[in-house]
Amino acid sequence: MSTPEKSFWDKAQTLDRRVLYAVLIVLTATSLFFKTEIPVNPDDSSKDLYVSLMTIDPSKTVLIESDWTNSTRGESAGHFEALMRILMFRKVKFVVYSIADAQAPQVARDALMRIQEERKGQGLKEYEPWVDYLDIGYFPNAEGHLQAVGNNIRTAWGGRKERDDTGKERGIFESPVLSNVRVVGDAGLVVVVSASATIDIAVERLYGKVPLAFMVTGVMGPNALPYYQAGQIVGIGVGLKGVYDVEYMMKYGVNYRPDGATKAKVLYKEDSVVVAPVTEGTTMDRGARYFLPLHVALTLMILAIIFGNVAMFASRRKKKEAK
Repeated sequence: MSTPEKSFWDKAQTLDRRVLYAVLIVLTATSLFFKTEIPVNPDDSSKDLYVSLMTIDPSKTVLIESDWTNSTRGESAGHFEALMRILMFRKVKFVVYSIADAQAPQVARDALMRIQEERKGQGLKEYEPWVDYLDIGYFPNAEGHLQAVGNNIRTAWGGRKERDDTGKERGIFESPVLSNVRVVGDAGLVVVVSASATIDIAVERLYGKVPLAFMVTGVMGPNALPYYQAGQIVGIGVGLKGVYDVEYMMKYGVNYRPDGATKAKVLYKEDSVVVAPVTEGTTMDRGARYFLPLHVALTLMILAIIFGNVAMFASRRKKKEAK
């Protein structure tokens, strides 16, 4: 007895999953070559983050806790690079340190060097170590270290030395970057770029002593957002959407209307604050390059689920009609 020929819907249900993987790879890889601007309404948490970064007193140093590694560079690298561009645009001095992973300092250095090369190619001023920023490396024992920073930053970091602009090794508090920082509260802001629970430790040890802001991966977003909702941090960028939000505001500002414009691209809190865009260098970059592939992948997933369910119900209906 011959086997009845399978219908289109029966064949659709047995489609080799490798075909879907191949389609996914081709579509997402191709879309990476297109830097696309998609109009968005940034999250309120991202707006507050951008406003905070763009309104910090430029005479105050920003402390950057860089706790990400290459395993999360798809999101964290975009956060870190946007942060560097904003601070350099505003000529804010900063310190970079890590407490989560011994690999984190080198990953941050590589990202910083990419931004330096970018600015050099654009004819913009490069940041000078010792004069404009300090990279003070890795501190183990996250809880103990941040407790010490909160209690007495000069004691916690007092043993670190860096080469000054003449090549001489000196204590980091002799640098123009930290010379005015006697307690952690003298810093303008602590920004934690993280993919781990160091965000919890930062709040536990530093909340109430210095303003805090987070830039975290999508996975860590649910853990971090309650701190924003409770008013314990001034702003937060979450995942790739957070990267794109910040880049979008770097281009268009917040409640900012260029000459001749009747409406701002990004509206927030009834025009209570107007923050200009970043007017030099790169604005839309990694977030703009990754946002389209993310949408392509999600669209393909949704279509595959819809098609699979339609095929299943159509096949069942055909079998019932054949009985």
